[in-house]
Amino acid sequence: MKRKIFFRLVTITLFSIYLVILAGSIVRTTGSGMGCPDWPKCFGQWIPPTSVDQLPDNYLEIFLNKRISKVDKYTGFLEKIGYSEIANKIKNDPNIVKEEEFDTTKTWIEYINRLAGFLAGNFMIVMCILGLLLFKEDKRLLLFSFLTLLFTGVQGWFGSIVVASNLTPWTITFHMLFALLIILLLVKLLSFKKSDKHEIDRIISILIMTSIIVTLIQIYMGTMVRQEIDVLFHDGIPRNVWIEKLSTIFEIHRSFAILVLLLNSYIAFKLVHTVRRSAIFLFGILILEILSGIIMSYLSVPQFAQPIHLLFSTVIFGHLCYVFFITSNNKKHLITSRQ
Repeated sequence: MKRKIFFRLVTITLFSIYLVILAGSIVRTTGSGMGCPDWPKCFGQWIPPTSVDQLPDNYLEIFLNKRISKVDKYTGFLEKIGYSEIANKIKNDPNIVKEEEFDTTKTWIEYINRLAGFLAGNFMIVMCILGLLLFKEDKRLLLFSFLTLLFTGVQGWFGSIVVASNLTPWTITFHMLFALLIILLLVKLLSFKKSDKHEIDRIISILIMTSIIVTLIQIYMGTMVRQEIDVLFHDGIPRNVWIEKLSTIFEIHRSFAILVLLLNSYIAFKLVHTVRRSAIFLFGILILEILSGIIMSYLSVPQFAQPIHLLFSTVIFGHLCYVFFITSNNKKHLITSRQ
């Protein structure tokens, strides 16, 4: 019974992480990243203000000084561990000293994003407790639960750096890639639900691993395109000319989508008789991802499509990892049998 509850909680936690990713994407799309200029509180309060009248007259200066102080501590840490170049880049970034005025909508969008993260963190704490209770039965459950909680704590800490650095592009990208690591750990946990693995051809197993890597590259390129769109957004460039103003990386990202489509479609086709539900889900989410990309490319990057596009890409990554974990290739199986 405890084991069943544990895996249900893992599933809920995984959904909560996807919710955090979706909320974070909405934050970025709406330009609400600095809706709360401090962390973990928001304007120094656990429940953010609803009006600028609730803040002191010099609130911009107050929170700018706090952010600069946090950046000094962080860059000092980077210098001590040998990353002086990155530290200097952060210190000399002019965006660090830019402060945004209070906006109720943006503040609460960012606050809801933080609440989603807080909820996911609490799920992980309970997951660790259950993992401890199941330690004698399966030590892996506690190990991966603890690693998930640990990396989520680091992710939360780095989130404060993202805010302190005034959303420096590379910090946002790293923040996103770290979220994928947490997804990887959670789907690994889910793969422990059943001890038996589904047998697949070795070549398909290799293709799944290749697709995971390709999807990671595609997500990374997507974050680079996202950075360019952020610049256009903040510069007040009309949305209908965004696509034509993007660099070559957008063309590569769009062309790379063809490889993702063909590779994953072939994998889904080959898996349909082995793990039917997983194959159908993979193909379905892949179609939705491609459609959202087409909408963004040909309909002037509508605001609603951006978070959905990112969400679908992370779901594909997580699902591919899960399929890889629950399958084993025939060659490995034959070796085991001979032993």
